[in-house]
Amino acid sequence: MRKWQLLIAVIFLVAALFVPLLALTDYTLQILFRVFLFAALGLAWNLVGGYTGQLSLGHAAYFGVGAYGLALFSKLGISPWASVSLGVGLAVICAAMIGKVSFRLRGPYFALCTIAFAEVLRLVAKNLPNVTGGDVGIQVPQLFPHSTIRCFYWSGVLLTGFALALSAWIERSRFGYYLMAIREDQDTALSVGVNAARCKLWALLISAAITGLGGALYASMFLFIVPDQVLAMDISTEIAIVAMLGGAGTLIGPLVGSVVLESAAEIFKNIFKEAHLLIYGVLIVVVVLFMPEGIVGTISRKLAWFKKAPSAPFATAAPVTAEEESQRTAINQ
Repeated sequence: MRKWQLLIAVIFLVAALFVPLLALTDYTLQILFRVFLFAALGLAWNLVGGYTGQLSLGHAAYFGVGAYGLALFSKLGISPWASVSLGVGLAVICAAMIGKVSFRLRGPYFALCTIAFAEVLRLVAKNLPNVTGGDVGIQVPQLFPHSTIRCFYWSGVLLTGFALALSAWIERSRFGYYLMAIREDQDTALSVGVNAARCKLWALLISAAITGLGGALYASMFLFIVPDQVLAMDISTEIAIVAMLGGAGTLIGPLVGSVVLESAAEIFKNIFKEAHLLIYGVLIVVVVLFMPEGIVGTISRKLAWFKKAPSAPFATAAPVTAEEESQRTAINQ
């Protein structure tokens, strides 16, 4: 099943590379860029929330650090792509600091801790107008010549492909098995020698690097950012919902979740106007209630159920003893 999922995803991504060759408007390409961007972010979150079972709701911190890293380092005279690398490095450093503290906690306390760190960064960015521009915002340089939407769309597809390939490799590696063991039962994993703290931290660092890169691409496309745009709680929840809707802990779940979620959000916004958030929320609640394993997880379970052999074979007659055979012969005579 995993091989088929990976094959379908590769075919989908290869076909997506040729989409800009069609006569599509910039508005449509911008929506598709957002679909693939959040697919990559969902895949990054899936390493922590899906495979490791740690409900992180603070990924906006790494997204915003990557975005502001590009803006601030470029302001110092560093080239844009070098600024992206420095911003990603800064996001990883933040993840190391956050992980050292938050991974001491479990369950809802861990989730609340990640929210708190993201909110602290947002408030710091809002209250440092001389550095981040505060609520006024700050300008972000262009990463691509002439800054066409096609370039950003292709970068989103490539980032998704990279995140998918990395997830597939981790899933089949010893490191991936350690992460899944921690998700199933951390105490048992510790008892057999798994260094849970180190594995969780490495998963968070990889996730933060991809998320920071996504934040830099997002910021460069809009050329201007404010704290409530790239460090908002909405970013964290959307990243998590994308993965959980498609299927947390599955390989292509975040990709499916992003296609469904972002497409539905745009359609509802255009058709239902002000009521789109209500309908959007109802859709998510219905999926969570009736498909708790996500779209991909539920479909995989259904297919596995259909492939199973009948639970009980047909009953066979018990062998007849010599005494029973003689009694039957006497009765017939």
